[in-house]
This record gives sequence, structure tokens and C-alpha cells, in this order.
Amino acid sequence: MQAIPFLNRRIELEVLEKEYSRNGFSLVIVYGRRGIGKTRLLMEWSKRKRGVHYIAAQLSYEQLSREFSELVGLELGIWVPQDIVEAITRIARIGEKIVVVLDEFQYIVEADPSVTSRLQRTIDRELVNSNLKLVLSGSAVSFFEKELLGYRSPIFGRRTLTLKLKQIRLTHAREFLSTMNTVDAIRTYSILGGSPSYLKIAYGKPNIKHVLEEILSPGHRLLSEAEELLRQELREPKTYMAILKAVAEGKTKPSEIAQSAMIDVRTVHHYVNVLRELEILDTVKPLGQKRGSRLRFIDNYFHFWFHWIVKLRSLVEAGLTDKAISIVLDRIDEYTAKTIEYTIETITPELYEYEYIKTKPVEVGPWWKGKEEIDLVVRDPGKSTTFIEVKWTDITLKEAEKTLNKLIEKSTKTGLTSPHNHYVLITRSIKEHEETDKIELEDNETIISLPRALEKIWSKIQGTKTRTLTSY
Repeated sequence: MQAIPFLNRRIELEVLEKEYSRNGFSLVIVYGRRGIGKTRLLMEWSKRKRGVHYIAAQLSYEQLSREFSELVGLELGIWVPQDIVEAITRIARIGEKIVVVLDEFQYIVEADPSVTSRLQRTIDRELVNSNLKLVLSGSAVSFFEKELLGYRSPIFGRRTLTLKLKQIRLTHAREFLSTMNTVDAIRTYSILGGSPSYLKIAYGKPNIKHVLEEILSPGHRLLSEAEELLRQELREPKTYMAILKAVAEGKTKPSEIAQSAMIDVRTVHHYVNVLRELEILDTVKPLGQKRGSRLRFIDNYFHFWFHWIVKLRSLVEAGLTDKAISIVLDRIDEYTAKTIEYTIETITPELYEYEYIKTKPVEVGPWWKGKEEIDLVVRDPGKSTTFIEVKWTDITLKEAEKTLNKLIEKSTKTGLTSPHNHYVLITRSIKEHEETDKIELEDNETIISLPRALEKIWSKIQGTKTRTLTSY
């Protein structure tokens, strides 16, 4: 199997290392959706440290305890009781700085709900005076946020660090997309999103067609991954699926979604909040305004699944993969255009750092009023505003200038202008200037080729960090 590089989550690794270097007991909570890279991150962080990393499964508490005890014996060379909480207490008594990771911790609590209360007691009585570094990790987001991090949790107030892992931004996904041209890399990110578990499918592939050949093949896990994750996390998966299907079809208002999903409009808010916790959907308001909202996908894989896979799965299962791939490729840029605005919003810190936009991204978001709309506005209130139009097309200079003139006119209606205003058009390429990353015009107007700009950003990021290569 081809080795895949560990995606260098530099910030998360630094935070974990800082916590490890601190003297005394630590209770660390690391959680996030399935496939987001929790286990790999914790293995990378702890691989040179004395400790044990136990991955739980849906077994009885007695079986889990037996497995944990045996693993401790193998990794640490010590005997511990066949009870997870008692075993942790015995490890802490050694007095050394030892890392204990209980991965997929929700299965341990499912097997014995008293575990968290017992952990709280041993933390307060013994562990607090030890050098133990206890990490509770898992992929059941609702369990971690409600049962472990909530006010009523027995271990509330005991944790010293909480990390909720999020998707990798496009600017930090280069390792997985390095063998394809940048346009195809962006297209691929638009269908896989930022979960390392999905991105590794693209590793080593020359173009997006090869990615689609893998995921649109009978039996591939991504054909059913979205459904499985919703069933794992939610009590009413069919209702949530109906809502996500409506958003994928272009319905953005709660009333439209309620009608399409055949639910009471008053309940939409509840369902959307759950999908926001899972970081699948988000509610966005026009920047600078309190009224009016739209729903949008913030997970590209889920967007792709509800936009394409639900329609094409019957073709794939019938063995007509080539036809399914052809349908997607014929409209891949139309689909990418639906995801690219949010992708650009997430990378505004890098666009500012590497001087593609001139406004510090203190406030970032789209703006609209009536029929007028601006794709993205970046504000440093009282100082500077950048208005951004996004067109995932190849554009001439003349066409770009017309678009920028319209953008300037629309900006005057927003109430978001500042002492210094800038106007940016982000496009796929600038015709007759295909190798140029940006062209600066007069009056604070800039045209940016996203693929060319991304190539330079990737190059600079790689030049400023240490790459850690290992196999996934």
C-alpha cells in the first residue's frame, strides 16, 4: 500500500505538546467527526512518549477492561487490574509522566455508564496529584458535547484542554493533492472536503477523473458514508437527510426547506442547530445585518453526496460507473462554483498573510439585500474593507474590468465601506495571462487567479514548516 504523508496539523500538535510539557495531571478531550484525523493526530503526538493508546469497540465493559489491561502490560510492562478506571489509577501511581489515550471513549461509557462518575472520583482523589496525561477521544460529537463537556457531566471542570478537530483548509491540503494540476486539486477538494480520511483517496492520483473512478465504484465506502454518519449521530436521520437534500437542491431559506422536507417550519431551527454542531451545514446572515439568513453546506463531501451520489448511486450499483463519472465531469465546474465561495472564505487568513487581499479578516462573510449580492466581504471595521466577486471561469481583462465596475457600484449600497476600500475579482484564470497569479489595476482593483495564487501560497507554506512523512 502506498505510504501517505501525515498531514501536519502543526497548531494542534503544538497545543498537545505544550500540555504534555506542563507538570501535573492533565485531562485532555479530543473529539471530532469520524474521519477527521483524531486517532492519527494522537498517534503522531504520542509515538515517542511512554504511554498506551487504546481504541475501544462496541464490546462489554468486561471485554474492554480485559483488552485494556493486556495492552497496558504489553506497552508499559506492568500489571494492572482488569477494570479500566482502576487500571488508570494504578498507572498514575507509578509517578512518571505517562500518556493514556482512551480512543472512541463513547463505547466505554456505553458499556458502563458509571465510568465518567468513577473517573471523576479517581481524578479528585488520586489523579490530580499525579503526572498522568489522560486523553479521552472519540467521534461521537453529540456525546462529547452533551455528555462530557456539558455542565451536568461528572468531569465538568476537570479537563485541562479541549480540542475539537475541524476540517483541513484547502491551503493546508497540498500533501494529498500534489500529483494533480491545481485546477483539478480545487475540483477534488470541492467533492472530498477537508477530512483527511477522504482526502487520502486523492493521494498519488493524477487528476480528478481517477478520484471519481475510485469513489464512484460499487461498494466504495463514500457511497454510503454520509448516511452511516447521520445514522450514528442522529435519532431521526431521515428528517435530516430530507433537509440536506433540500439545501443541495438550492433551497436556502427555512420556509423553503420546511416545505421541501415536509416538516413544520418551526422545527427547522432545531434540526439545523444539530447539523451545525456536526459542521455539515451553517446558517449565514448578510454581513452587517441582523435579519435574513440562508443555509449553506460547509462540508464539501456532504454537499457532493446529496448533490450527486444520491442521484447516481443506482447507476454505480448497476455497474455503469463510466456513465456516472461522465455525468459528473460534464458539470464539475458548475458544481465547483457552488462550493468555491465558502472555500475562499475559509482561506482569507492566508490570502491576507500572503498579500492577495489588503484587509485584515476581522469580519468575513457574504452580503445581500433584495436582488443585490456580493459573494464575500472582508472587513477590518473602521479601517479597511475588501469586496470580493468570485467567478469560477476563465475571464478576459475586459470582462474582469466590467465585473469590478459592477462590484464597486454594489459596494456603495452595503453600508460596509471604510476609509480604505478594495475590490477583488477571484477567477479560475485570466485569459492571455494564464500564468499570472494577480493583476493590480488602478483604484484599488485586483484580479486574482485562484489556482495560480494557491500554488504560490502552497509553496510558501511548505517552505515555512517541517514536513513529517509517515504512513496513514
